[in-house]
Amino acid sequence: MNNQRYGMLFDTSADIHYYYDAGTGKVVSCTNDEKLFIKQILKNEIAIKDAKNMNQEFGEFADEENLFSDHEWNFLAPSKEEFINSVKGNCQQIVLELTEGCNLRCEYCVYNEHHPNFRGYSNKKMTFETAKKGIDLVLHNYEGEEFALSFYGGEPLVNFPLMKECIEYTRKAYPNRNVTYSFTTNLTLLTQEMVDYFKTLENIDILCSLDGPEKIHDKYRKDVNGDGTFERAIEKFNVLRKEYYNPAKKRNLMINCVMVPPYTKKKLKELYCFFYEELKVPKEISCNYSYVDLGDMKVDNATNVSDKEEWKISPLEEYAADDFLEKKEDARFWKMINLELYKVANRDIAQKGVIEGGSLHGNCVPGQRRVYVTVDGDLRTCEKVGNIPCLGNCEKGYDYDKSYKFYIEDYIKYYQPKCNNCWARNMCSACYSNTISDNCDTPYISGEMCNSSRRLVREMFINYFRLFEKDKEGLEIALSKVKLK
Repeated sequence: MNNQRYGMLFDTSADIHYYYDAGTGKVVSCTNDEKLFIKQILKNEIAIKDAKNMNQEFGEFADEENLFSDHEWNFLAPSKEEFINSVKGNCQQIVLELTEGCNLRCEYCVYNEHHPNFRGYSNKKMTFETAKKGIDLVLHNYEGEEFALSFYGGEPLVNFPLMKECIEYTRKAYPNRNVTYSFTTNLTLLTQEMVDYFKTLENIDILCSLDGPEKIHDKYRKDVNGDGTFERAIEKFNVLRKEYYNPAKKRNLMINCVMVPPYTKKKLKELYCFFYEELKVPKEISCNYSYVDLGDMKVDNATNVSDKEEWKISPLEEYAADDFLEKKEDARFWKMINLELYKVANRDIAQKGVIEGGSLHGNCVPGQRRVYVTVDGDLRTCEKVGNIPCLGNCEKGYDYDKSYKFYIEDYIKYYQPKCNNCWARNMCSACYSNTISDNCDTPYISGEMCNSSRRLVREMFINYFRLFEKDKEGLEIALSKVKLK
């Protein structure tokens, strides 16, 4: 028996220790001596039966609370019929890959050679015929009230004429649908014609890729000639802010700031000060700080970051928790931690018995919440996945049998024994984008992916209980602000 499957120990300070029990979802505080005793159990140095005999108080408490259970854990997955019924007429968002081309060559982009599981750049563009079939496939039988039509690339403005054509077609063909439009852009191709068109719309979100002040932004966000793009991007962002941005008409702006390691509190504060103090961006325009997908990326043309342990572990959520403890409702970075706080607070907890199963990691039901349409008309789970098996295509529709077998049946067969022996099984948020590769022989991934997931779950518990200890009222404020998609 792998004793590590029982749970994990974590500390919020040098003197405060906790044990998270995977079988029940409970968290119990423990003294330093108790921590050392539990550590011996988890390291397989002491069997559970022997531990209970050695320490009667421990044994009685463990039995009373059902801790350290040897039960079997299983994925709770839909039947094929349930899967099909959950997808038909329920997809809430379609993401159209307007082009595989981009006028930039951001060094961390997944379409570079350091991410072999993703396609590269090309001049291929989606046709209106393909886009129309994708829109009709999803919207024709859609049963919901609100729907999202999103555009992706490459840089979607490379194919702005098709974006406009798709919006106008949807407005005309589905006038009774409440449709929100959105896209992410590097801003550098934005023209006055485009701005004037976006001003005619309502319910449109534009996510702007800005990585901070010039020295940070231009380090990785470069054009095809290797030149920085800061000045062009900021100029266009200011145009959008002045001429397009109008919350009353639901014309929204957002910022996506990609952070490259090493991650420091100084850099995080520098980014915040740049956006909200130097640029004077309204607080209503949110900034999402996202981590770069490193892949095999070389940093500064010399260092493989995956070999540097200190670059693997990010302290940003810890900084965000510190900031929230200090400022509460005025905290600058609470959005970085609010969802993970919610996950810990609302985790499964068995007051009696044990947790016998859980969801398929952090995966959505393929094709239910969203579907991504490539330039060629293939249907994929979302824009974040690489060249993994498609769900079907615009011509023939969904291939339910193939999708169910690969994304649910075979997925469970591979991960069931691994997750049954992992303490993070009930909290793991890994999704298809990092659990599946394009390798036909070994399409499912574990190893480092599992280690990363366990590390992230552990950090979630640490941040939650740090706030729980120091400011329960502030923690409730943070949880009340969580907005689930």
